[in-house]
Amino acid sequence: MTTINVLSTGGTFDKAYGSGAGVRNFSFPEVSAVEDIATRLGIRNMKVSYEPSRAKDSLDMTDDDRNFIAEWCADNSRDCCVVIHGTDTMIDTARVVAKKCPDKVVVLTGALQPARMRDTDAEFNLGGALIAAQACSPGVYIVMSGTIYPWDKCKKNPTTGHFEPL
Repeated sequence: MTTINVLSTGGTFDKAYGSGAGVRNFSFPEVSAVEDIATRLGIRNMKVSYEPSRAKDSLDMTDDDRNFIAEWCADNSRDCCVVIHGTDTMIDTARVVAKKCPDKVVVLTGALQPARMRDTDAEFNLGGALIAAQACSPGVYIVMSGTIYPWDKCKKNPTTGHFEPL
């Protein structure tokens, strides 16, 4: 059984919204929602890395954050990786990872609604990313809404929030 290494970097997937008005009224929990999903669904072939102090909205990601993600994926002990990432700058991070990891399978995914919300897509996207990490040939991919895209062959539609082919 292949072990899939999952790095959770925050994004909407892990956001916990406060009880006030305002889009920026959120925090990140001490334990990633990925761990909760894996436990509930009995997923045993993944190892999750999550540092709450590094979790952030992807609009707040810096070059240092992207380089950290790329280095994490490039580690020789990891054959295939899934990165939980905010959707707004996911392609920017994929570009950095693709330069650093040309011979690995790396899948980036996220959510349009937080995993802790009732109508979330987080669980579905995580499942798709785990399958893609095991089935795809080396490369960097975006997996959202049941579709696998090579990272440089898609874009996020700013109106709908969904990814679509270029």
